[in-house]
Amino acid sequence: MFPGTADGHPQNDPSQAPATSLSGVQESSRTSVDLAAVSDGESRGPGRHRHPSVVTRLTGAGRAVAEGLRSDPDQRIVAALALVVATLGLVPIGLVPADGVIYAGVSTGTPTLYTYTIAIAVALVLVAMHTRRRLVRALLLWLPFFGWMALFIALSWGTSLRTLSGLLHFCLAAVVFAVGAAGERADRRHSILLWAFAAVAWIQLFAIVAAIVGLPLRRISGQQALDVLGRATGLTSHPGELAKLLFFCGLCALALPQRTVRERWVAWTTLGVVLVGVSLTQSRSVLAAVFSMIIILVLIEVVTGRWQKRYFVILGLTAGLGVLSLPWLIHRFAADPGGGARQHLLVVAWDAIRTHPWAGVGPNNYVAVVGAIDPLTASGVPVHNVLLLSVAELGFVGAVLLWLPFARTAKVAIRAVFRARTTELAPRVLVSALPGLVFIGMTGWGLMQGPYFLMFALVLGYFGARTTSIGGDE
Repeated sequence: MFPGTADGHPQNDPSQAPATSLSGVQESSRTSVDLAAVSDGESRGPGRHRHPSVVTRLTGAGRAVAEGLRSDPDQRIVAALALVVATLGLVPIGLVPADGVIYAGVSTGTPTLYTYTIAIAVALVLVAMHTRRRLVRALLLWLPFFGWMALFIALSWGTSLRTLSGLLHFCLAAVVFAVGAAGERADRRHSILLWAFAAVAWIQLFAIVAAIVGLPLRRISGQQALDVLGRATGLTSHPGELAKLLFFCGLCALALPQRTVRERWVAWTTLGVVLVGVSLTQSRSVLAAVFSMIIILVLIEVVTGRWQKRYFVILGLTAGLGVLSLPWLIHRFAADPGGGARQHLLVVAWDAIRTHPWAGVGPNNYVAVVGAIDPLTASGVPVHNVLLLSVAELGFVGAVLLWLPFARTAKVAIRAVFRARTTELAPRVLVSALPGLVFIGMTGWGLMQGPYFLMFALVLGYFGARTTSIGGDE
């Protein structure tokens, strides 16, 4: 007799079961049924085959992630990209110095350490460790601009704290552009950067809803609170900032992978979140930019023979956005049909450019220098045009060199879509977003300011690398 046996036969072994009939059915059949029940994971008895608890699952997932980060360089790069997106889109908080005089320039009045500065530095180190060649290749696009800055630091601009803050801002933009371009290879399979932007859109919507119900996660005080009354700001300090952030989220939502039904629904609902958020910000320029991005993408899909029924959903969401936005559009155009003092600011900017055509007034110095002769500029309102602002600060040649890496990225994407007829979605989305980006830049200055210029650089670098990787450019 063996432990766990009955009548000398091992339990649940059909070959050893007695052949005695019972009501016309062999006893072995009953034994086989018992075996099937056990093998199917029947766990009616206490303590048998219990499913792991939520804590156990989370602990196991955490260990798996930690092991992946420890052993897989690509996972470390992807995690760093997600951290950069989170700090730029959700918590762009100044650390050192935390307080200071507010300065309405492309950067702060003094060099400041931000949460996203640390995240970009971490990403830079990880990318440099594992994909140095791609990083250097992306940074080489910025070498002429770095040379121009070095020349005029020595000849004209000087090294005041305000100028240094602007120089660091532009250098950080070059770095994050290169990080996005070099880190794309590690992120190609899972598109974590795109999903991170999608998550930012949902969190911003949560902040908007919380403010609507009387529980704002961020409060705006002073005169600015009156200026933005009735408009959504989310976790940002101005509706225009939130709108630009959501535009980048929408761009990434259109490029999300849609291999399964679940992924398609996440992509579509995220796009819906972006559209609702942009409407609640009441930003006319970004609303027009989002409209143009979606319509152009659909037209590209039709022209290239990739029309699918799912685009009816996208068009329906866009039409809903238009209907939702009509009341405030009518109100804003009735109250401000000419865009405020934009024309006056353009004249002031051209005067500054004629006075300083080659060197400009220096990085981050526009409000300080031009404000000395124009009270409106001195109050913190620079020219609402990023091209003119860049020319006024950096001179004609400096501005061209600043925008050259972005122009090259746009050119490569356009060529991939219309000449190579690429099947890759990312360049088609980028091409559809270009007119909207130009319109946002021509009607405001925020695209060059703070975390939003860095976000612009990150997305363009990432999408540009995804475009050039089509042809095997490693």
